[in-house]
Amino acid sequence: MLSLEQKKLILDVLRKERRSLFSKHKGKLLEKTIEDLGQMVRNEEVNAKDRPRM
Repeated sequence: MLSLEQKKLILDVLRKERRSLFSKHKGKLLEKTIEDLGQMVRNEEVNAKDRPRM
């Protein structure tokens, strides 16, 4: 299981790859992966705010 910080790092790398002029990995799969990982990060951030702190 990846931590929230690890997911954010991977998402950042994927977004940079998407902007790369000579990337071999552009396309629907990269876009879908970025969308899905972005949604996972947003969900975890919202859930972390809703959890009671001990």
